Amino acid sequence: MKKLIFLFCFTTALSAKTYAANEDLVNLGLVSQLVELKYVSEASSAKIITDTARTKQQKDSALANYNEVRIRIDRIIYQMIADMRERNSVKIYMRLNKYYSTHSLSETEGSKENIKSYVLAFRELYSTYKRNINRDESKLLKELITPAIVLSIVDTGWTILKGVKERQGKKVDGISEMLDNLRLNPPPDLAKAKK
Repeated sequence: MKKLIFLFCFTTALSAKTYAANEDLVNLGLVSQLVELKYVSEASSAKIITDTARTKQQKDSALANYNEVRIRIDRIIYQMIADMRERNSVKIYMRLNKYYSTHSLSETEGSKENIKSYVLAFRELYSTYKRNINRDESKLLKELITPAIVLSIVDTGWTILKGVKERQGKKVDGISEMLDNLRLNPPPDLAKAKK
């Protein structure tokens, strides 16, 4: 598990650098897609919020859009954590990860009934993200993926790795902590991260 998470973090960091070169990220599963959504949402919103040339209305609008995406992702992650803990099983996560290794968050085709509600929620999340945050993908990502973002991805990876190591043998807790680290940061942290 430790090697798998390290490999994921390393691959994600390399993929982010590749993505900045205007190439598509390789879909590795649910977590890789949520990492992309997290960092693009945070970086693009922070850029607008901290831009002194922007009006208060533009900043408020960016913050409202960010919060809408944040609420949707929190709803899904918290429910997934609650369901896994209630059943003391990581099957939900494993099924979703398997499904999303061959599908994007915008897709619902081919999903089995036991994950259908999550797949629909992820589609709504992705739709909100595309509408509110990531409108001009081609130029946005070149500007946003910086060495600081890549280091932040690696830092999050180490946090996940440390948490999983501390909970060795407790799969539900390890997956829950990993998912919790994929939630969007609170709005006050956006301005701090940009400085």
